[in-house]
Amino acid sequence: MEQGHYVEAEQIYRDDLGLSGKIQRCAQHPDNVWALHGLVECLQRRDDRMELPAFQDKLARATKLTDVPITSSCMCRGLASAPGGCCA
Repeated sequence: MEQGHYVEAEQIYRDDLGLSGKIQRCAQHPDNVWALHGLVECLQRRDDRMELPAFQDKLARATKLTDVPITSSCMCRGLASAPGGCCA
């Protein structure tokens, strides 16, 4: 998503959350707060009004269980402008 590939990012978040049925169950991470945040961002970018409210609620519930503030879909996203970029 950091590179502007929102359609691809949305699919990856859906895969990670186990919503697409495209990856094995052992590789799915239902309620993953990072993927939920990313999916909510993607839905907001495309002005989704059907799924967005439910995922915002899910994200709010998941965020209450975290021990660090969740402000993006990647903890290193704030470092994206640093040398090496995000997730380097």
